[in-house]
Amino acid sequence: MVWSSDGGRPVGAIGQSASERAGRLLEGALWLVVALCALQILMFSFGRDQGIYAVVGSGVLDGQMPYRDLWDFKPPGIFLIYALAEALFGKAMWGVRVLEVMGLLGMVFSMRKISSTIAGDPLAGTLGGAVAALVHAQLEFWHTAQPETFGGYLTVFALMLTLSDDLSSRRVYRWIGTGALFGAAFLLKPPLGGGALVCAAYLARREWLHGANRLEALRPIVVMALSALLPVAAVCAWFWLRGAWGALAFTLFEFTPGYTALGWEGRSAPSMLWWGFTQCFFRYSALAPVAILAALLMRPAHSREREGTLLVFGVIAMHLTGVAMQGKFFPYHYGATFPLLAVLAGVGLLKLWRLCHAGGPGGVLAFMSFTYLLVVTQTATVNLNQSFWGRSQARFDALTSGQWPRDPGTLDSLYVVADYDLGADRAVAKYLREQTEVTDWVLVWGFEPAVYWLSERRPATKYIYNVAQRASWDRERAREDLLSELALTPPSVIVVQHQDIFPAVTGDNLDSARSLQSFSELEALVNQRFRLARRIQDFDVYVLAPEAR
Repeated sequence: MVWSSDGGRPVGAIGQSASERAGRLLEGALWLVVALCALQILMFSFGRDQGIYAVVGSGVLDGQMPYRDLWDFKPPGIFLIYALAEALFGKAMWGVRVLEVMGLLGMVFSMRKISSTIAGDPLAGTLGGAVAALVHAQLEFWHTAQPETFGGYLTVFALMLTLSDDLSSRRVYRWIGTGALFGAAFLLKPPLGGGALVCAAYLARREWLHGANRLEALRPIVVMALSALLPVAAVCAWFWLRGAWGALAFTLFEFTPGYTALGWEGRSAPSMLWWGFTQCFFRYSALAPVAILAALLMRPAHSREREGTLLVFGVIAMHLTGVAMQGKFFPYHYGATFPLLAVLAGVGLLKLWRLCHAGGPGGVLAFMSFTYLLVVTQTATVNLNQSFWGRSQARFDALTSGQWPRDPGTLDSLYVVADYDLGADRAVAKYLREQTEVTDWVLVWGFEPAVYWLSERRPATKYIYNVAQRASWDRERAREDLLSELALTPPSVIVVQHQDIFPAVTGDNLDSARSLQSFSELEALVNQRFRLARRIQDFDVYVLAPEAR
C-alpha cells in the first residue's frame, strides 16, 4: 500500500474519500433537481382535463356518480384521486398537485430500490429519478396530474416489489401488493394493467429457476391475478350498488370505442406502433435515449442488470401497445412510460458517471457538461409560447414576491394553450357568481367544465362538456338525453363557447357555437328564452329573459 506524506493516511483511502464526496455532491445536486421540479408541479394550475376530473371528483364527494350524474369517458380511477385531493385539501388547484408530488417523491425512492437491485447502486435510481422528475415537470400543467401520471407511479412501485430479493415465504405478500398496484393502474388506464402480465411471467420464471416445479411456479401468476381483481371488483361493486353500472358500461364499452376509432382512420397497426415508439423515446428528451443507449452498450454494472432491463422493456412494450391502440399520441399518454425510461436512463448515467469520474476533475466536468447539454437540447414542453425555463422563472418570481399562493390568478397568463385560457374561465365563473344564486342551474355549451368548479354553480345536466352531443357516432342519443335533463333542471344561464375545435375528439371541424346551429332544439331554447348578456373572450353568456322567468 502506498502511504501519503501528510499524516500517514493511505493514498487509496484519500482517493476513496474523494470519490465518496463526489458521489454525495452528485446525490445532493440530483435531489435539488427533484425538489425544484416538485416545486414547479405544486404551482401548476388546471388545464381543461384537470377541470373535468375536478368537477367529477367534487361530485363524488357530494354523493354523485361518474358517468350517470357527471359525464366523462375516462376510466373511474382518476375521479377518485381528485375526490381524495379535495377531501384532504379542500377546493384548490394545488390539492391534487400535492398528491402528485407525494407520488413523485415516492417513485424516486422506489427507483433507488430498483437500482440497488439491478445496478448494485441506489445512485442510479436517484439519477433516473431526477430525469423522471425533470421530464414530468417539463410536460407542464396540461399533461400532468393525468391518469397516466398516477398510473406511472403505481407501475414503478409494482416493479420495485417485483424485483425484490426476498425469497422467503413472505414474498407472497409482495405478489399480492404487485397485483393490487396493477389493478389500481388498470382503473386509471386499462393498458397500464398489462404490466402485470410481464411481471407475473418474470416472477414465475424466477420461482422455477429457484427450484419450484412447473405447477408451483404458477403461484405468483394466480396470486397476482386474484389481487389485481380486488380493486377492480371493489369499484365495480360500488357502481353496481349505486345503480350506475349501466352508465359506466355504456360510456366505456360503447361511447369510448367510437372515440378511439377516430385515431385509426387511414393508419395501420405497425405504423401506429412505430410512431408511438419514436415519439416516446426521442420526442420529449435527448438525455433519456442517450443514457439508455449507454446502459445497453456498456458492460453490465450488476449481475441482475440484464433481467431487470428486459423486465422494464417488457412493461414499456405493454404501455406503448396501449398508446398505439388509443391512437391519439398526446404527450400525457406517455406519462406512465417516461418513468420507466428514466429507470433505464439512470443505469446508463451511472455507468457514464463512473467512467468520467475515473478521469478526475476533468472527467466530472465533462459529465456535467454533457448532461447539461442534453437537458437543454430538448425538453418535453410542447405547444406553449414560453419555454419551460421561462415559465419556471415566472412561477418562481410569483412565489418569492408572495403573489402565489395568495393570488393564483396572477399566473393565469401561463395557462393558455390553443383555445384554452384559464383566465377566461375565471372571468366567466366570476360573472356567474355575481349574477346567479348558488341554487341556480347553469349550462356551459362548450368544453370548459372548470367554469362549474370555479363558479361553484350546479351543472344543469350530467354532460359537463358537450363532446357527446358533437361526436358523430353518438350525437343523436346524447342530444335527446341532454334535452330531457334540461327540462327537469332548466338553466338560468347558458354559456356558449367559440373556437373549441377538436377534430381528434369530435370528428369534425365545428366549434360549440357552430355545432349549436345543427342542434335546432337547443338553439331554439337559447334564442327564445334567453338574451345575450355578456361576451367574455370566447364565451357568450346568455341569461334567462325577464318574460321567460
